[in-house]
Amino acid sequence: METKSLNLLCLPYAGGSENIYLNWKKEIISGVNVIPIELSGRGRRIQDPLYKNLDEAIEDIYRKSYDHIFNSPFALFGHSMGSIMVYELAKKIIKETEKKPEFLVFSGKNPPHVGLGTNYHELPNDLMLQKLQELGGIKPEFSNYPELLSLFLPIIRSDFKLVETYKHASSIPFDSDIYVMHGSSDTITNRSSLKEWDNYTTSNCFYKEVEGDHFFIDTNSKVVINYINSVCTKYLVYC
Repeated sequence: METKSLNLLCLPYAGGSENIYLNWKKEIISGVNVIPIELSGRGRRIQDPLYKNLDEAIEDIYRKSYDHIFNSPFALFGHSMGSIMVYELAKKIIKETEKKPEFLVFSGKNPPHVGLGTNYHELPNDLMLQKLQELGGIKPEFSNYPELLSLFLPIIRSDFKLVETYKHASSIPFDSDIYVMHGSSDTITNRSSLKEWDNYTTSNCFYKEVEGDHFFIDTNSKVVINYINSVCTKYLVYC
């Protein structure tokens, strides 16, 4: 008996690149293809311009994703900023192709209608770095490497702007299963808001708390990958 491969497209948090998910390729179960999507202006695409707004980002991500969704079952995973991108990407895929994801995973993010209420992208560099340190995104000693900072700060500032200026437009709920992951000590998400993800699907909505702060996806990656494996197992098609 063979398994029809499931493509799992993964989108990063603000300031992140496809490298976040490279280790997943070794740990994911057989039959699942982990496909990290590299955003413009970082990693392999460091020479490409940063996005001006989220609409521009989604257009680019859709083009990069198309070959992976057209002829194969697929699912989408995003953490923090990546969750908003997954939400908007899924809507675009359904509208443009009438194909739907097997499931969606929204990690480290309140529902789209709940704004962040922050303006980190407008802060001076030192205060923006301080906020990142408070969230657990970078270590204090990172400030000792000015060359790295000169590369990183424009990316994180641009990404913060995408998320902080995002305006949610209501749409019909998905009819795919939704999985919502959050950190036990994450200060960005809160349980009352997280439960409102229920309203974003006519199918099932499942919740998973993982020990850690906002960046539990990195600090507790083994638990995260094990959970994703258990989810993927439910959607593999045997033929």
